[in-house]
Amino acid sequence: MKKIILLFLISLFTTQLFSQDKIYKLKGTVINAKVIEIGTDEIKYKLFENPDGPVYVVDKSTLNRIEFANGKVEKYTSSFKDPQNYEGQLTKAIKFNFLSPLLGYAQFSFEKSVSPLKSYELGLGIIGAGKNYQIDNYYVNGQYQPYKRNAFGVFVDAGYKFNKLPNFFSKGTRMTHVMQGTYIKPTATLGFYKDNALSYKTGNPVIINRHNIFGAIILNFGRQWVFGEKFLVDLYYGIGYAFDNTKNDNSNNYYSDNLYNHFVIQKAGSGANLGFSGGVKIGLLIK
Repeated sequence: MKKIILLFLISLFTTQLFSQDKIYKLKGTVINAKVIEIGTDEIKYKLFENPDGPVYVVDKSTLNRIEFANGKVEKYTSSFKDPQNYEGQLTKAIKFNFLSPLLGYAQFSFEKSVSPLKSYELGLGIIGAGKNYQIDNYYVNGQYQPYKRNAFGVFVDAGYKFNKLPNFFSKGTRMTHVMQGTYIKPTATLGFYKDNALSYKTGNPVIINRHNIFGAIILNFGRQWVFGEKFLVDLYYGIGYAFDNTKNDNSNNYYSDNLYNHFVIQKAGSGANLGFSGGVKIGLLIK
């Protein structure tokens, strides 16, 4: 009789042990629970050890999986990374650097989303397609003449964008578009252009023509907004490593204000040095 009672208690304990649901969270926490309801965005449950206690609610985006008492396993992926949540959205964009003509160049770029939270961007810039700044004045036959840079050339750049997982703005509201959000973007830039410079090597100002090659590896930080599934605005700034073929040995005594201004990249000084970038791009989403 004692053996029968013991076997009954063991059976009852084993049944109770394996009748619980297990909720596995992304950070590794395991909750022994009795799942009550599974909704679109959240799951309701009670603690297994307190079946008459309160009902708890957990968001699906914080879960890895649920192992049910009957052996069924339901796995969850982050809703932000699920491509199905972005079906039907345009994933390509043509962009223009809105302020670039004021700085003496024009920049166009193409962005393509390759997966949720990741995209690549290719750019082409025309140096000289913008304002031609007067850098200085110099004397010619006793009269002041304007000195303009008259730059002309091209540059290309390529970057890979990593978006940050967005936060909830309100219950059930997440990233509204696959190409929207805060990001970091490593970018490589290479360019060539000709421009004018003043040389005082002979004692009198003489305009000489320079041939400039420059490049940079920049880490850009930015945020992109999408409006009405059609338009976007991209605000960014960056810092990194820049180089060029400019020599600062004072043998030519160039006018120094534009010595390290490479339009899309600003270099801190001679030789390999810090490089800076920044801008505001506007764009149109395309198929």
